[in-house]
Amino acid sequence: MADEKDSSEESDESLDARSDKFDSLKALYSSKGRLSSYNAPIYDNISKFESVLRRPVSSIKTDSGPAVAGSSSRQRFLPHQEPVPSTRRGRRSLGQKNVLSKMQRTLGPLGMLYSCMENKNRVRVYTRNARNIRGHIEAYVAAFDKHWNLALEDCYEVWSRKVKRKAPALGADAVKVEAAENDVPKAVVRKIEGKMETLERHVPQMLLRGEQVAIIVKIN
Repeated sequence: MADEKDSSEESDESLDARSDKFDSLKALYSSKGRLSSYNAPIYDNISKFESVLRRPVSSIKTDSGPAVAGSSSRQRFLPHQEPVPSTRRGRRSLGQKNVLSKMQRTLGPLGMLYSCMENKNRVRVYTRNARNIRGHIEAYVAAFDKHWNLALEDCYEVWSRKVKRKAPALGADAVKVEAAENDVPKAVVRKIEGKMETLERHVPQMLLRGEQVAIIVKIN
């Protein structure tokens, strides 16, 4: 009886995956299940298997060997999904990029600043602090960038600040004022009005950050 049962399972079409009478539940519990191909690829889940079924036959690859004849390794796209060809040139043809080369291609207000630099026109830069206008600087522009960071030459700076009226704790004679170094520009107090004093100084070279620039005016 056992031999007849085994032979019936072997000849049963419900265990053949290629048959229309294939019973998947019976094939799972049967020890006589037959595979159509022992080199069939193994997929992680049903969704991955279904995605493979939707592909063209020529693009399906198996784990046992190379791709089927006529397949292409290039990913297939629809016409509107094709990558757009780049119009940029190679890095070598663009040349070296630095602040000096970028200044020559500036437009608008930065273009006016570049013309002042080329024509050696003196400019007045109004600077600001956290609350209001701090003062102004008259100088020649040596270099700049798109963030309005300025490299200035022959600078004449005028600014205002509050007068410091704190008396020393041990008297005026206890404080010793050291002489400034030769390389440090000395500030001179020109005017005192109430609690504010106006100072000025001459600086040979200055680097001004763009966040401190309020207005730039051409002088001559």
